[in-house]
Amino acid sequence: MATNRIQDALASVPEEYYTHREDGGLVRQSSSAEAITAGLERLDVRPGMRVLEIGTGSGFSGALLGALVGEGGSVVSVDVVDDLVVRARDLHARRGADNIRVVTGDGARGAPAHAPYDRIVAWASSDLLHRAWADQCVPGAALVVPVTIAPLPRANAIVRAHRARDGRLAAERLWPGGYVEMHPEELTQWLVPPRGVHAQTADEEGNPWWVSGTWITGEDAAARARSLVDALAVGARLEGGAPLGPEEPAADFHAYLYATAPEGLSMFGLGARGWAPGHASAGGAAAMLGDGRLLSTGDTTSGQEVRRWVHQWRQADRPSAGALSPVLEEARDGWLVRARVRTRR
Repeated sequence: MATNRIQDALASVPEEYYTHREDGGLVRQSSSAEAITAGLERLDVRPGMRVLEIGTGSGFSGALLGALVGEGGSVVSVDVVDDLVVRARDLHARRGADNIRVVTGDGARGAPAHAPYDRIVAWASSDLLHRAWADQCVPGAALVVPVTIAPLPRANAIVRAHRARDGRLAAERLWPGGYVEMHPEELTQWLVPPRGVHAQTADEEGNPWWVSGTWITGEDAAARARSLVDALAVGARLEGGAPLGPEEPAADFHAYLYATAPEGLSMFGLGARGWAPGHASAGGAAAMLGDGRLLSTGDTTSGQEVRRWVHQWRQADRPSAGALSPVLEEARDGWLVRARVRTRR
């Protein structure tokens, strides 16, 4: 439930003014009010703070941040799409929200000209926590960013981290969720990730099917991946007997898979069904859908393997994303975020 301050901000900012264009159409880059509210709760914005927002979108989230920091604070919002920047800048100006600055740029680089910041929030999923963000934060600053927590596209979670006094970032906790990928150029579609897909095709309705997996290596990797995704697009079937029960959220099981990264773990684009993780092998594939059912093709090996993973998850007391421990691994331009299952005491 939103805090009183966030509820006040929601009451003071006209959502449709930002999220709908003059012709009544929805701005495609709009996040739901529920997702934005959850992000603001995790960010813990206070009056007088300086906030960097990565992903301007419709401008609605930036307007809420402006209301939360108040007249003594400031918000810098950066987006790679110049049309969105110009639109949000105009909408803020017409409302007199003069504590919000909107700039065009690559969010991975932050906005150094207007640093430092007390808070950073992103509405696009990143491959890592960028060093540029840490460099632009004051000690103790908090960051709330959706990130990939396994070496697969769409294997996302939302991390809260903070900048330590030595300039490094330290991760605090995870939540399930994610957004469209952060990218230095405007994305014109959201169904196929811009990176990490090994093979893709389309079904008769034009819906994309794709596959990504750490197992796809070797000279025949491309052919194997293409054969698999073609088989999924024309022959995927729902298996009987859902592996997950009604009280077992698929999002929690997915997070467990990203943390443990078992052999054969793959991510699949599933046409009109969106995408889901699962298992793949030379003989077939099985994906765990958000409703707890399995979509599979080929032999039964992959389906059996996913059911075995479910058994292991139950033996580990069904950890949710929030029960996992985020771990930062230093990389060239920042820190990869990975997750570990907490051991029992």
